[in-house]
Amino acid sequence: MAYEDLIYEKRDHIVTLTLDRPKALNALSPRLLDELAEAGREIDADPDVRVAVITGAGHGFCAGGDINSMNPAGAEARTTVQQYPPDHWVSRLLAVSKPLLAAVNGVAAGGGLSLALACDVRIASEKARFSAIFAKIGRSVLDGNGWLLPRAVGLSKALEMLLTADMLDAAEAERIGLVSYVVPHDQLLERTMEMAEKIAAGPPVALQLTRNVVYDALDKSYLDHLPTQWAAQKTNSALAPHDIAEGGRAFFEKRTAKFTGLAGPEPGSEPG
Repeated sequence: MAYEDLIYEKRDHIVTLTLDRPKALNALSPRLLDELAEAGREIDADPDVRVAVITGAGHGFCAGGDINSMNPAGAEARTTVQQYPPDHWVSRLLAVSKPLLAAVNGVAAGGGLSLALACDVRIASEKARFSAIFAKIGRSVLDGNGWLLPRAVGLSKALEMLLTADMLDAAEAERIGLVSYVVPHDQLLERTMEMAEKIAAGPPVALQLTRNVVYDALDKSYLDHLPTQWAAQKTNSALAPHDIAEGGRAFFEKRTAKFTGLAGPEPGSEPG
């Protein structure tokens, strides 16, 4: 697919998705939401992709919903409501099976905060800022923040962010666990790619299954969750026995494992 509001780049098992509406602080237009959904499908369909990074062009990560898709009274345009309900685009992003990292380079507000929260790991520039801004525009919580935010920072802090609509700086975001790390602005992509490369070097089938197991556990008791864990172990053994064997050999030989994922080892070759 040819993207207009999104830059899709792939290198060494890693896809970088750059929101490319810098003049609008990468606000979420209907077209950008559609392209994010298509990019998610493309990532899942490509067995060579092991991890994806989402970031923004220019000075912002994502300022939330595009104000141009709202009418003067603040109601969302009819096409936006019908075609791109907030829970729909968030659920499509959450459905991506590969690990997602957010490199938050600037403001992440409203739907932009949701975009960051829908990623598995968030790394922030020292210039990043975060806000669940809905109350400031007279709106109740939107864009999945009522579900995503408490899972990231806990109930009390999530409600504080939602009820006050305060803007948090990067240091406070790190303190409350909203992001994993804060790094110098000019090192953001470098440091995020270091983590992406570490994840991409791992066993891709096992890591995807691990994500499924963790997310499954969020709303279940331990005993209700156990069948998912056991099913993941069986699936891992069925789909990637070569990676399990290679991991064991590498551990005992004190070397870095070379995982191949669903494709398995090259015919006639030996891992390691």
